[in-house]
Amino acid sequence: MANPSVTITDDVQGFWAARWSGAALGWHKRDVNPHLQKYDDLLLEKDENNHIFVPLCGKSVDMAYLSSNTKVSHVVGIDIIKQAAEEFAEDHPALSLKEYQPDESSCDATSSGSIFHGDDITIIVGDLFNLLQMGNEDRAKYITQGSTISAEGESISYLFDSIYDRASMVAIDPSLRNDYATYMGEILRPGGVMLLVTLDRRRVTNDAAKKDGPPFSINESEVRQLYESQDWVDTVELLEEVNDLTTDDDKKRWEKKGVLELHELVFVIRKKKL
Repeated sequence: MANPSVTITDDVQGFWAARWSGAALGWHKRDVNPHLQKYDDLLLEKDENNHIFVPLCGKSVDMAYLSSNTKVSHVVGIDIIKQAAEEFAEDHPALSLKEYQPDESSCDATSSGSIFHGDDITIIVGDLFNLLQMGNEDRAKYITQGSTISAEGESISYLFDSIYDRASMVAIDPSLRNDYATYMGEILRPGGVMLLVTLDRRRVTNDAAKKDGPPFSINESEVRQLYESQDWVDTVELLEEVNDLTTDDDKKRWEKKGVLELHELVFVIRKKKL
């Protein structure tokens, strides 16, 4: 059971390490996310050489799904928990992921961690915001250390073509959302797209249940207010919303948390072209 004394704002790594030490990972799904399967064409607008970023990726099977697409050149995920990368590598041996210890001094990184490189996929172990705060050139050098991909030239750019956020924005502390949205624009190429999935705790028994998390509640109005105020954003489109409490077990589990109605919202956010 996670240690309730560890909070996400006090110690990010300690918080998630406590969550990963629990008996069940409620956010991890065994199957490819149905929203990704339905809307992956929005992430892959180029016919080839798409570079995709998956923030706070955990050990999601969605990364393997994306990397297997012939339109995808490279998938880059990041998570603060090394166990996530190790278990992903074990679960997907065909991707040939190998661990590499980066040289921090060469790229102005601010936290240590491993990098797992495989066939068309890289998983970084480290703090998401430390990676986002790097300049584009330093970030490219950091990501490609130890890989067969060169940070120079056309093969890899980091500006990413697309961002797939199924479990990232709902996981970060709400006080960091504005910084997060700004950074997403900085790492996305002009004309690039972001597929964003959020959770809306639409009906609750008390205010604490609304504010509790992660996963934190983010409704359509909050998403629009956040992203439509960003200079880089062209459009914010709600693709669909889905009732997330479809079974009796789900209803009972969330009712214990004070949540009576829970919806998944799926957005596509487009960056302005040059």
